[in-house]
Amino acid sequence: MKINVSEIKRSHGLSQRLRLEDWGSVAELELTAPLVVDLKLTNVGSRILVEGNLQTRVRVACSRCAGDCDEWLDVRVDEQFLPQDSPELPRGEDLDFEQLSLFTYENDVIEIDEVIRQNLVASLPCRPLCAEACKGLCARCGANLNEKACECEAEPRLDPRWGPLAELQDRAQSGTV
Repeated sequence: MKINVSEIKRSHGLSQRLRLEDWGSVAELELTAPLVVDLKLTNVGSRILVEGNLQTRVRVACSRCAGDCDEWLDVRVDEQFLPQDSPELPRGEDLDFEQLSLFTYENDVIEIDEVIRQNLVASLPCRPLCAEACKGLCARCGANLNEKACECEAEPRLDPRWGPLAELQDRAQSGTV
């Protein structure tokens, strides 16, 4: 979505609000609830500050069982846009993190889609869970332990290369070392 900021660029402190109850789709994400976008764009001098909230539900894979689960996201947005021709725009190779996190715009038009996508993706949990009690997958046969018990042996087979060490441990426990 393109937002014309020519009106708020006229004076420091002017702002405009962007509120949508159903943004639509976002690249790379499967939304399972409407994306609510509530942003305020403010002229803060040489930059346009975009701040507000994003709320939606996203389908992700559980990190234990790989099953689908939904994660509720309530994301705080705080980004800055500089004009494409701004002298403040970092140039060269010695860029720090803050300089790399700046967005640019040209012709008084801000494209907000990438800001929304990046903020949603960054807020996804690293290890989502379908439930706290998720049992995950059997490490041997791959069975989903939430759905059925696997039929793997209870005791893992010992790699034959560890046999002499196991014998030594058995003798130490029995006291015959």
